[in-house]
Amino acid sequence: MSEVKIKKLRKEFNNLTAVDDIEFSFFPGQVHGFIGPNGAGKTTTMRILATLDLATSGDATVMGHSISEEPEQVRKRLGFVPDWFSGFKATTVHEYLDFFARAYELKGRERIITVGEIEEFTGLTPLRERLITELSRGMQQRVTLGRSLINNPDVLLMDEPAANLDPRARIELRELVKALAERNKAILISSHILPELSEMCDSVTIIDQGKILA
Repeated sequence: MSEVKIKKLRKEFNNLTAVDDIEFSFFPGQVHGFIGPNGAGKTTTMRILATLDLATSGDATVMGHSISEEPEQVRKRLGFVPDWFSGFKATTVHEYLDFFARAYELKGRERIITVGEIEEFTGLTPLRERLITELSRGMQQRVTLGRSLINNPDVLLMDEPAANLDPRARIELRELVKALAERNKAILISSHILPELSEMCDSVTIIDQGKILA
């Protein structure tokens, strides 16, 4: 049961079928690419897996837990990196990560150690006292990734993580993803640009108009 398994997942919006009975799986230690043009259904699928949206029908399991029947258990095992960054004005990198650590009810020395390790892993330690609004897009993406790792998730969903990054930031992102896979995380990365994923992923699902093509 140590996998993410999508089973006949479907999402309808009025007369539009955004996700059309899709099925695929990915596993711990695997970086799985989720490729398709804009509007193909990638973000909708990820939001459903992250328990932010409800499926019209079908289900998915995250490490053996159903997203429809056990959403709280799923959230404990999952980290989500959306395709946009939502920071707080007048907040430093450290304050931002510490806020989410408190939200996960980490306390005392455990919280200090967890936040410190994440800052080191993501290369944010030298920037911990910088305001988030002063950071580059690439560094803001690192902050978002760091936030998603606070609960030490088994599964990481990354929606268009390389969008608008410069070449150097993309290389750094690829190295971080590789390091996470080596830590046995099950990783799903979406993109509409095939070459962007070719150097990161060891398997791929292709989606278009809500349907799995390959």
